[in-house]
Amino acid sequence: MSGIVAANLEVQIGPKRLLDGISFEIPNGNFVAIIGSSGCGKSTLVKTLSGIIHPSGGAVLLGGHEVGPLSESLPLAIGYLPQFSAFHSESTVREILMTAARLRLPRSVLPEIRDKWLVKVTEIARLNPLLDQPYATLSGGQMRRVSLGEELIGDPAFFFLDELTSGLDELSDREMMVWLRELAHGLDKTVVLVTHATYHLYLCDAVLFLHKGRLAYFGPPKQLLERHSAHSIADVLEDYEAGRLQVAEPEMAASAHHEPDALRTAPPPSGFTQFPILLRRQLSLFLRDKGQLWLQIALAVIFPLIVAVFALGGLPQVRNLGLQLNTNIIGALSEQLAYLQESFHTASLVSGLAMFQVVLLTLMGANNGAREIAKERGIVAKELRVGLSPWAYLLTKVIQVAVLSIIQALWMAVFVKTVCGFPGSLVGQFGILFATTFAMSMTCLAISAASPSPERASLLSIYLVGFQLPLSGAALALPEWLSLICRPFIAAYWGWSGYLKTFDTARVYDIVSQATKTYVAPYEVAITVLTFHCIGMLFLAWWFIRRARLGFQ
Repeated sequence: MSGIVAANLEVQIGPKRLLDGISFEIPNGNFVAIIGSSGCGKSTLVKTLSGIIHPSGGAVLLGGHEVGPLSESLPLAIGYLPQFSAFHSESTVREILMTAARLRLPRSVLPEIRDKWLVKVTEIARLNPLLDQPYATLSGGQMRRVSLGEELIGDPAFFFLDELTSGLDELSDREMMVWLRELAHGLDKTVVLVTHATYHLYLCDAVLFLHKGRLAYFGPPKQLLERHSAHSIADVLEDYEAGRLQVAEPEMAASAHHEPDALRTAPPPSGFTQFPILLRRQLSLFLRDKGQLWLQIALAVIFPLIVAVFALGGLPQVRNLGLQLNTNIIGALSEQLAYLQESFHTASLVSGLAMFQVVLLTLMGANNGAREIAKERGIVAKELRVGLSPWAYLLTKVIQVAVLSIIQALWMAVFVKTVCGFPGSLVGQFGILFATTFAMSMTCLAISAASPSPERASLLSIYLVGFQLPLSGAALALPEWLSLICRPFIAAYWGWSGYLKTFDTARVYDIVSQATKTYVAPYEVAITVLTFHCIGMLFLAWWFIRRARLGFQ
């Protein structure tokens, strides 16, 4: 099988050219190291070779296949590892490998064959003693062996490793280099490693030396010093940086033409197959995160109690005043004045309690979704590269926030109705509170998918909740033009309106509707708008997850 061919490779971002006319060919089963000073384009080159960065010019062939289409159709044929791979720290090594095997290996692979292959992978990666250890307890070298073991599951023909040995001591570095050489020569894989450590380059079949995005040398490591009349690689780097050595102008290589090889790989399983695997993993991780679990319980219990505190005195009872004129004019005026005073207090209290519980539920919704995807950004990017279905992944998150929203809204509706004695349908009140909580959860899930870190996602979500009350117009009067602009996007307004509309058969609703200057939308309209919020945020989250693969760049 042919190996890796790069022909006239160029990568340019804006005015800066990161790679300039690079051409070389690596035979199959070779172990090659890419070296050079910082900023010379090593990581850019290895990401371009693996299909993560699309070149501005030239071509890359892996086994005779163009790298772009190959990474889309047969992603398991290409193994890529950054310096630090991402995993769920609570999972054991065994769980990591088992989940990876189920997500990556085709459904046609029988369980017994899959299990045998896992045993072989753990032996190749020397992971047997670590199988029952949580990932968080491993050393740096052990973590990198887990990364390699996970990539081996797909049995890729090509391995691209970015700074995998950086930070290791000299003995661990040699151990890793020997292992990579055995991987190339023993398992017939083409291995390309970006490294700053140069003391074990003799274990490589070839060295690819870059300087300012151009190819300065490609060949056997022992000839690198002879070619440059230097005593050490450090001297070579220094001579290039000082300008004492110059890279020759790149020669235009012939266009790459190779007959595509038959690769020993298959497409990953479909999203339908991946979904139950991801759902089980999601449930397991949620139950293991004791801090988040107790926080969810605390919020669900405490927030309804806070609402109850503001209604401790009980809602004032509106007198059932007659509409006929009292013959005692003085008595009638006195009675009407008392009615108006009590009505104003009732309207304020009912409207305020309705908005208060809605805002508290939006805060719980923000907590449901804000960190869920952002905290797994590296894991998502890695799994998308090897065939993870974005829909399958996203639906596991949607199901989690939906279940949490149901529990939170149901308890809030039951508790507040019992304590405050609100009239209206409990089912209707639960429905609008659930729709509000779920809409905010989905909005924050989309924010999480777009954010580079969980901290950024949490901050943006809290800001969003903070704007719910003033922009709803239920507490503060807004200019009409501003209300028309903001109202469609404010979940709290629709939750407040829908909740108040559940009182419409009771006299208290007439009091509230007469006292408030804010338009109270019909229940059906509120539910419809919140449903569109959920659907829109679902597609937005999916779009951002699709882009998560760019997290490697």
